[in-house]
Amino acid sequence: MKAVRDVSIISGLSRRTLQYYDEIGLLKPAATKPSGYRLYDDECLERLWRILFYKELGFTLEEIKKILDNAPEMEKKLMKKHQALLVNKQERLAQMLRSISCILEGTFDASMLKDFDMRSFEEERGENQKITIRKLREGDPFYDFFRPLIEFKLTSRIGLSSMIRNIRNSSNMDWDTIRLKGEEIGASFVSLMQDGCSPDSQPALEAVSDFKEYVGSQLFSCETEVMSELSYLYLKNAESIDKDQEGLARYVSESLESYIRSR
Repeated sequence: MKAVRDVSIISGLSRRTLQYYDEIGLLKPAATKPSGYRLYDDECLERLWRILFYKELGFTLEEIKKILDNAPEMEKKLMKKHQALLVNKQERLAQMLRSISCILEGTFDASMLKDFDMRSFEEERGENQKITIRKLREGDPFYDFFRPLIEFKLTSRIGLSSMIRNIRNSSNMDWDTIRLKGEEIGASFVSLMQDGCSPDSQPALEAVSDFKEYVGSQLFSCETEVMSELSYLYLKNAESIDKDQEGLARYVSESLESYIRSR
């Protein structure tokens, strides 16, 4: 049996994330001590591997829970399909490495152009998996939590929604990573609120710092004036944001304001 601290070290997940997984029924510990410490056995750790595997593929936590709670035969079939995709990708990478060696040695051959032919790979991916790169769209929990960012206007003429539509067309944008990181940040706020951490507590301020870094690196500069406006927009969009967690919008709003005051 491993304590939550050990699982956190092994997996790279925070304790808050593991606690959140427990609360939503995604990963229940094998036992809980009277002191409240969670303990995980090998069966739990294997389930956690599956959770991380499907997260890596771009599934939401809700989708992962449905997959894991379904009949084992269905999940096994899905995993085999993804295994085939990963093997295909591995073979492509191996071929690309061989081609790089040829280029470095000055032995280019026209057949190496096939390295960039994605048609067969795309066809196989389309047949084996309908849920691939998930775009930011209405109805996703990620969309609802970050609705204020969609509404926020960068200038009087250009809104973020237009910006996102343009960025979304870029083949270089890794929307899986963006969505999953956003989901982690949202889960962090939920966990803190459920733990009773006040919006001006150090953990809440750290969550806002992660939020600020995320927005700044993926969408737009998130300076003090912008954060103040987002604080207002979270309250304005409380109805959609609070669908799954009552009070989340106000908690995020007050955390943003506390962060601003602490600077």
